[in-house]
Amino acid sequence: MAKRYFVRYFIETPNSVGNRKDIESGKNFGWKFNFGNNEIGLYDHKQGLQADCYVEAESQLIAEEKSKNFVENILNLIDFSTSSASNFPLFISIYEATDGLSSRTFKQIFYTPISDRNIVAINKEIFEEIFHTFNKNQDARIARAISWLKKGYLEQKFIDKFVAFWIGLESINELLCDFFQISREDRKIKCNKCGNEISSISSVGIKNLFINNNAKEFENIRRARGKLLHGGGPLDNTFVEEIKGYIPLVKKALIIGIGRLLSIKSETIEKMLQKNARLYNEQLRIILEANLMNFVPPSLDEFGKQPRVDLSEQNLLDRMVDKNGKLKLKVSSNFIFRNATFNNISIELWRDDNTALENAQFVDIK
Repeated sequence: MAKRYFVRYFIETPNSVGNRKDIESGKNFGWKFNFGNNEIGLYDHKQGLQADCYVEAESQLIAEEKSKNFVENILNLIDFSTSSASNFPLFISIYEATDGLSSRTFKQIFYTPISDRNIVAINKEIFEEIFHTFNKNQDARIARAISWLKKGYLEQKFIDKFVAFWIGLESINELLCDFFQISREDRKIKCNKCGNEISSISSVGIKNLFINNNAKEFENIRRARGKLLHGGGPLDNTFVEEIKGYIPLVKKALIIGIGRLLSIKSETIEKMLQKNARLYNEQLRIILEANLMNFVPPSLDEFGKQPRVDLSEQNLLDRMVDKNGKLKLKVSSNFIFRNATFNNISIELWRDDNTALENAQFVDIK
């Protein structure tokens, strides 16, 4: 039996339901969307839009995915209608809203920027080798492939990462054909039935790169790429999970392909493959979980009555950098609990794999 969940998102966007005067005067305008038994409310916020959702789902994880898809689809249509670009929905909170519960699981995420930027010490030997080999072969296609690799690092969504890394491979496919000494005839795509030429260039260069690096997934990846870029089927959660699994292989192939074309030493390429992608800065995610006691979920338009936790104050008590350059913080935080009785409160810190922060300790949590 499906449960009912409340999920809240915040969106940084230039779009608004009301005008600037309405927003600055504190008037809240919104739209309501119904998808069967699922309800989505979209409201003005001083910094963008807020989306509140009541969705039916078998689990909290499915509720998060389902509500996010609803909100993203609405935002995409709004952006299309206004020729604007909204940022991705930022997950704020979720709780189980099934009728008749005396205790409801609750989770809220706080996005806290750290003042320290990520620092990646440049390996002089690796950079010198790349710099000198690139200067000997300044092919614009290799430069574009490197740009697509960087774009993949910057993308937030799995599908967009996959597309960026794959386009990087396609931009050097012809060069890979030359590298693997594939004949002009073998590069063509021909009809299996009549033998006539369909295209003068196939992805055979990329295929040989995968084969030479013991990746057996090339055909599956190629089919997923065709489905994604040519509308070959629905982009459901199962397909997104499939794409997610291919991303490390495609990224690895792109790095190896660029390295091979630049004649970079194998041991240097291997060192590059061992590195985590690092971005300039990041936000730490503080996860607060609790139980809501004897709370009755309000209607969707009563968004001000939804349970929430405000992070009213956060002070840095201690900052230390260890011998490996990792950052350790000690922070004092003050949380204010609103609109419900919160019980069994726990707090956890989530960080990305590329973070400069090794650990953080929270004290004096109120």
